[in-house]
Amino acid sequence: MLAKLFNYKKSIAIIVSLAIYFILTYAVHQQQIAFENELQKLDLNQDGIYTDNEVSPEQKEVIEKVQNSTSDTMAPYTLIPFAAFCGLFTFFGLKMIEKYTLKNN
Repeated sequence: MLAKLFNYKKSIAIIVSLAIYFILTYAVHQQQIAFENELQKLDLNQDGIYTDNEVSPEQKEVIEKVQNSTSDTMAPYTLIPFAAFCGLFTFFGLKMIEKYTLKNN
């Protein structure tokens, strides 16, 4: 059973990389949506424009989170190296486990 697993090291590593990439990209996107929803809740007259009489300290905080958050636009690019590293780590980890188990058998 374990020997069959080692035949698919490359496939397993690619699947791990893709899974990590898509899960983290989805999480970042959901965080951005949460920030925007929080900002919408603070819009008192629901017109989408924040005038001086509407601005509160809480709203300033949320506006700064939305404005300073480049994660939604940059995550698809910045998560590629991390996901690739996780895939390589998985591949070489499986390779080392394979060598260790073959050596002991």
